[in-house]
Amino acid sequence: MSDPTYGVPEPVAVPVASGPEPEKPDSYIPLWAIVTAIAVMLAGAGVAAYVVLGGVLETKEKHHGISFPASWDPRVAPYVKVVEKQRGLRFMHPVTVRFLPDKAFEKTVTADEKDLDKNDRKEIEQQTGLMRAVGLLAGDVDLFAAMNDATGAGTLAYYSFEKKDIVIRGTALTLAVHATLVHELTHALQDQYFDISTKQVADAKKADERDGAGGTAASVFDAIVEGDAERVANKYRQSLPRAQRQALAKAEDRDTQDADKAYTKIPRVVLTLMSSPYTLGQAMVNTIAEDGGNAAVDALFRDPPTHEAALLDPLEVIEGRTGAKKVPAPALADGEKKIAADEFGALTWFFVLGQRMPLKDALAAADGWNGDQYVAFDRQDTTCARIDVATDSSADATRFLGAVRRWIAEVPGTPASVKKRGALVRFESCDPGKKANTGKDDSTDALTLVTVRGQLGAEFVKQGAPVKVARCLSERSVQEFPISTLTASKISDADTARLRGLARECAGQ
Repeated sequence: MSDPTYGVPEPVAVPVASGPEPEKPDSYIPLWAIVTAIAVMLAGAGVAAYVVLGGVLETKEKHHGISFPASWDPRVAPYVKVVEKQRGLRFMHPVTVRFLPDKAFEKTVTADEKDLDKNDRKEIEQQTGLMRAVGLLAGDVDLFAAMNDATGAGTLAYYSFEKKDIVIRGTALTLAVHATLVHELTHALQDQYFDISTKQVADAKKADERDGAGGTAASVFDAIVEGDAERVANKYRQSLPRAQRQALAKAEDRDTQDADKAYTKIPRVVLTLMSSPYTLGQAMVNTIAEDGGNAAVDALFRDPPTHEAALLDPLEVIEGRTGAKKVPAPALADGEKKIAADEFGALTWFFVLGQRMPLKDALAAADGWNGDQYVAFDRQDTTCARIDVATDSSADATRFLGAVRRWIAEVPGTPASVKKRGALVRFESCDPGKKANTGKDDSTDALTLVTVRGQLGAEFVKQGAPVKVARCLSERSVQEFPISTLTASKISDADTARLRGLARECAGQ
């Protein structure tokens, strides 16, 4: 048989920076399920002390008391056309664009620790203990300061879903901001068609009702929002003539290097988790767009998946396999005081397991996830977590159980246990304390691995591969090749032959 044309993909661009593009006020800062409480504090504490350069004429059209300008800022108008063309939607109305000096801008994206009350500090302490309990943090980490620093370090601009405006750092539209502006304009367009802020309010209400983070639905939706915006920004980059594209890349690299200086004191896992919506969301939205274009992405906004497994394997969205088993929250024993109960999520499990074992083994275990529920609780002034996990099959349960056992054994003295409870796997762990070791921090490499797999799946779908074949090829590729090979600008003849061999095997299944 002839080699399938989708056998050798284009080099995969891995959109994983050393630091995140931090989330914006009035939107999510999703450290997934276990640190959402801190995220809400940060999101709500910004003060909009902005300077408006140039007057705007207000129209009569308003949204919940918000007035919109009659026309676009001339500096922004060319990028509006870019977004409309690439996204396939037209703006219903302009939005205000504000330019702020650095210090004023930073005040809008960071929080003041003085605004925290006693309950806030207690909640942050519990969330930090919970992250230590599941091995994502080690030592005496000031999680509030870490997230605050990450949020303020590299943000160039943001769209406020509450105030319906775009705020840009600096008093001029510099070259480094151009693609970011396209990203933020895409958010404004999304908001006009899919009413993002209303969904955010609804998700927050659900979280309050459930006394937790509201499941992983908010995190997944946020990844769709960010992934779509980054997809459009990348299309803009790719549309530029070579010289302009190279100049933009250099400007963005300089900006990234400046931000990296602020990231050195921030735990790598915090940066990784804050980057996840952008990288994994883009992989998922790319996959959907390659299969059905902008119309399919529109449908994704209207009926989004609600579990992190869709970010781990975007091809499941095309197949319509985005559900999960409903797992009851584990019961508490006498003397245990509940902190929160919610879904932990497949992606979070991947990051947890990947801290203490080979990443490809951690990914294989997380792929078998089919629902879970955790309860965080206080026991004798120690924060603990109890999690019941459902899997796709008995073989997946065995693999998952073995992976968690390896996770526990990797760091002797880990105050954790795991066992089978009928069809479920039960994991329990407590905060080991500020002096305990959590293991290696390979979270950046973990994010890269799953991002590359997702982007490969999108690339194979783009080349015409059926979903089953695309999954086989993407999974086999990341298992059998180093990530450096898959992301290289050129692939050797030998590796090309191996990829073609994989294509024949996957197509023949």
